[in-house]
Amino acid sequence: MIQSTNLFMGLILFIVLSFSSMSFAQTYLKDYLPEDATARFGKGYIFDFEYSPDGTRLAVASTIGVWIYDTETYAELQLLTGHTDYVMTVVFSPDSKTLVSENSDDYSETTRVIKLWDVATGELKATLSGHTKKIKNLVFSPDGKSLASASNDGTVRLWDSATGEHKATLIGHVGGVLSFSPDGSKLASAAGELIRLWDVATNTLELTFAAHVNSIGSLIYSPDGKRVATRGGDNNVCLWDAHTGEFLNMLKGDNATDVSSIDFLKDGRTLVIASSDGTIRLWNADTTEKIRTFKWDKPLDTALCSPAGRTYACAGDDGAVLLFDANTGELLHALKVPNGGRVSDLRYSPDGQTLAASDGRDICFYSVNTGELQKTITGYSEALITAIYAPNEKTVADLDWDGIVRMWDVDTCQLRKTFSAVGQVEHSEQSVGAISRSRSSESYIRAIAYSPDSATLACGTSDATILLWNVSTWKNRLLLKEHTKAITSVAFSPDGQTLVSAGRDKTILLWNVHTGELLRTLTQHTSDINDVVFSLDGSRLASCDDTTVRIWDVATGKLLKTCKTEADIVYAVAFSPDGKTVASCEDTAIHIWDVATGKLLKTIKVETGSYFVVYSPDGGTLASAEGSKISFWDAATGELLRTLTGHIGPIYSITYSSDGKTLVSGSADSTVILWNLAD
Repeated sequence: MIQSTNLFMGLILFIVLSFSSMSFAQTYLKDYLPEDATARFGKGYIFDFEYSPDGTRLAVASTIGVWIYDTETYAELQLLTGHTDYVMTVVFSPDSKTLVSENSDDYSETTRVIKLWDVATGELKATLSGHTKKIKNLVFSPDGKSLASASNDGTVRLWDSATGEHKATLIGHVGGVLSFSPDGSKLASAAGELIRLWDVATNTLELTFAAHVNSIGSLIYSPDGKRVATRGGDNNVCLWDAHTGEFLNMLKGDNATDVSSIDFLKDGRTLVIASSDGTIRLWNADTTEKIRTFKWDKPLDTALCSPAGRTYACAGDDGAVLLFDANTGELLHALKVPNGGRVSDLRYSPDGQTLAASDGRDICFYSVNTGELQKTITGYSEALITAIYAPNEKTVADLDWDGIVRMWDVDTCQLRKTFSAVGQVEHSEQSVGAISRSRSSESYIRAIAYSPDSATLACGTSDATILLWNVSTWKNRLLLKEHTKAITSVAFSPDGQTLVSAGRDKTILLWNVHTGELLRTLTQHTSDINDVVFSLDGSRLASCDDTTVRIWDVATGKLLKTCKTEADIVYAVAFSPDGKTVASCEDTAIHIWDVATGKLLKTIKVETGSYFVVYSPDGGTLASAEGSKISFWDAATGELLRTLTGHIGPIYSITYSSDGKTLVSGSADSTVILWNLAD
């Protein structure tokens, strides 16, 4: 429940987030702020969300934990933390009293764990461990007494959902497709080409049969429990007798197409099939007669039938959500999520009156009757590339992987502005093609920097252009075009008169900030440039590519020193305040180089990849981002002084305040944290 604030008493802080015309106030909930943090911006990225069966709660699996919302007020009630990795899945028990979450992914080497939470109190009931590879699916039995988990480790595990006690391990399964029969007596699992039917009471394998030539992507019981429908990688949809495994029918369109999703209408006789060519087909499962076909002009990823039985919805990768009348097949509403990105999750409310859609950044709630957008939950974003502190220390700017920049007010924790380069510049097909992430012919911001007076924000784009934004008016005052490939780094000179930019075209350019005139081009790098910075007096530049650190004279453009490393990639460089040394970071070490001679002075070994490094304002401390932690080193001796933990994902940028008492970090967990270093 949102409460009134009293900032002077220091009891509750609010973050006010604003996306377009939508805004909300968010309290600093328990566990939202890590130890030593004074503020946090953002709520992570959305991987999954789920309504409680009683319709009173919404759980959101994010990069920083599980958010619990009141579905009547849309207020944040709890943030459940404790996972050491991104939370990928959330599922409510049938009685809505227990929530299960898991943090397994394809890349983490940590133990895969499942957590059971008490929904009313937010307390952790149990931690379930045992799976050794990615957990692919979690499903409660219809009576809520058992929880089944499927993993790539070749097992399905059954757990007591009240205590978390391990009940049984079912061997021989490698995959993530699970479904309990409606009466809870059977558990169907699909892996590879095979379907296995297990007796839940005895935990024994009853039946195994081959279903598809290729992998099985979906397996669902009909509401009456008599049939099982499967979707396979062979592009077939098949019906099977749920008791004997007997093949009943194959449902296939006139032309081969990639089937992406299937679901039964509540009548149990009609199967909705969505395909990546934009086709939706309805089949009578009894007669295998095709009832109707609908064609959309974009790929469709999801088919979902309403629990009330009156409608069904399909969603695609262009942000479209199509809502149909289940009886007539009439398209009732063609909805669009605001950002226009791929709809990653689609959910009906238990009463069927609301349809919720998410693109990972927002959750939009639509009236099923009118198609009206009723509410949007915001505050989430894609993984952050960087976060920077304005020199006046009044704002923080962060940049996410979708090229969206968010400007935060440090004093009020209010989101002041959100913008991107989309639609701002004409694109170049050649430069856009150089960026693997580019999803269209638009331009995406890939690097940002504040001017020393905090009045201008420089934005380097995937389209080889640089935009200089007036922060007070939010107008683009200059557009710089000379690079031929994507910009990877931008920085202002300490006097604010010059801008330096570097890119995937292996060049460094120096610009007049006022006129946009190109002053100088530096061309000695032989691979993509990852970072470029000015020395504090503005006389030198340091840059890095995959294997080298280079020192340049700003006045002449002369390459002064080349420092060679054995790294696969050098991520970032930083000058000491006195300009005598440069620090560089890579996967296994931090190197400190002598600027005058180019010699390596010191090597600091790190446990995990170091993605960013910066000197404290007094030069005595070197701070580095190592994975999800921040380490502080004695700059003279290389001794580890302290560490800060609180981010879940890798940290890609850190910035000191001018007095060295605050540190700002931006992470792939999609949040920015302000750390108190004064104590």
